[in-house]
Amino acid sequence: MKKKLRLKLPFKILLLVIILILVVALYFPIRNIFKLVGHNYSLSSSVEILSLNIYDDVISKDYSKTLDKTIKDKDFIKDNYKSYMDIKYYNRSNFLKNVNKLLALKYTVDDINNINSKVSDGFYSKLFDEHINDISDYLTVKYFKEENFDRYRKYFNGDYEKTVLYVNIGLDKDYYKDTTLTNKFSTTMLVNKYHGVSDKFKAPDLVQISEDCSIDDQNLMYKEAAKAFEKMCRDARKQGYDILANSTYRDLKAQQKTWDIYLKLYGIKYNEKYVTRPGYSEHHTGLAVDIKSKNSNIFKESKEYQWTLENSYKYGFIHRYPEDKINITGISSEAWHFRYVGVDIATYIYKNNLSYEEYYAMFLDK
Repeated sequence: MKKKLRLKLPFKILLLVIILILVVALYFPIRNIFKLVGHNYSLSSSVEILSLNIYDDVISKDYSKTLDKTIKDKDFIKDNYKSYMDIKYYNRSNFLKNVNKLLALKYTVDDINNINSKVSDGFYSKLFDEHINDISDYLTVKYFKEENFDRYRKYFNGDYEKTVLYVNIGLDKDYYKDTTLTNKFSTTMLVNKYHGVSDKFKAPDLVQISEDCSIDDQNLMYKEAAKAFEKMCRDARKQGYDILANSTYRDLKAQQKTWDIYLKLYGIKYNEKYVTRPGYSEHHTGLAVDIKSKNSNIFKESKEYQWTLENSYKYGFIHRYPEDKINITGISSEAWHFRYVGVDIATYIYKNNLSYEEYYAMFLDK
């Protein structure tokens, strides 16, 4: 008959102590792992967090997707983990490697978040060449374009928003240089000294403005714009103001003729201020109208001028070349020149005192 193995009391105590030590030793790591998993970290990331002895810092802050996704990455640097926790994660190539390079160059966490959210992979090399300490000032301008970044820095005028806006408009370049041409029509199209129409462009749906709202039967406008102008003309008349369409649509030949006439009369300096070259006139679009007052030969001195300034937006028209926007439009003030853009846009421009160039760069130039 086999004898039962009996443990001596001291050995039993030792075994219990060992078991207790193991339970205590395993309890806290397991408990902490469960806490991390409950904090949304994956099981493998949780184990790694414990092994790196960064549990206390990690659990005291909100869940970090960046830490969760990169802690087992070959490019993970323990000394950077606190920064990783505040950096938003992006699933893009070389994400962590780029973050490490930016941190090494002393870019702030805010800079890095702005960079990762705003630029393409190809832009990083520019940031690695030097520490651009005001990068976030550019990136937080909502109409920032990375392809214009070098131009922004060269043009910088002390105001980041205006620098971005003005360069996007093209004000850092000479007029008629590096222009874009289009043959597509829209009521929001931009035509100026940087944006023209090609020789294939055709303004659509041109109709004659009604006789009671035009100086003659040669004033054509885009149908929607013509209808809006006629309503404005008739509403103004009901209130005691008489406005007429004096000059509207012109094709390229007509604009060339206008250019040549004024060039002969006043010279090139006058033309550059007051007349646009063929292909770069809003009159090509069928959306522009030069307005005349029945009561005065000088529109700016007429009561109709003030009424039109204050009311044209209600019909979808903007004063295209105001005096306080000459540096942006590149055209000396023309009291008579109005442009159809639709009521919503015209209202915004009027209430915010913008030129069309500014509005276009802010909202339409994507």
